[in-house]
Amino acid sequence: MAGRPSKPVQLIKLEGNKDRRTKAELEYREKFEKSLYTGTTFKESPAVKEDPVAHKEFLRLKRLYKNIQYVDGLDEQIINRYCLMVSQESALADAIADLKDSLKDCESVEERMLVYDNIAKLSTKLEKVRDMLLKLEDRLFLNPTARIKAIPKKPPEDKKESPMEKFLSRRGANAT
Repeated sequence: MAGRPSKPVQLIKLEGNKDRRTKAELEYREKFEKSLYTGTTFKESPAVKEDPVAHKEFLRLKRLYKNIQYVDGLDEQIINRYCLMVSQESALADAIADLKDSLKDCESVEERMLVYDNIAKLSTKLEKVRDMLLKLEDRLFLNPTARIKAIPKKPPEDKKESPMEKFLSRRGANAT
């Protein structure tokens, strides 16, 4: 079971730092969060512009992401892919609904079985595409949550020399 995804520093501060992170941890995380932001805006691809359902979804996401600084030009491909996926989902759902409606007209058992088989194939295809897309987004850090999860939770600690390391380094310095 995976742990909870890390929260952005702004959200931690808004919540009142319930996890009691130190100032150094917050500054370290904030520095890395800012390094992941390019400052560019994402644009609609030609394929999304041509598809009415995908275009409508893109405009909706653009309004939602307007004030989120962690969503920028780096997310352009995934946002466009997501919009096309919403359109594909809609088309597959319509096709499945049409097939279900056609069941009324089926007179033989063989015809019904063929329609059910087509419905199952379309449903399986839709689920496989969704699963592949989600895995790809997380693995390639193409979504904001995945990038935030990639930030180390704590800053690196200053390595302190152990007493044995100090002794050996002094002994080595005296030998030369």
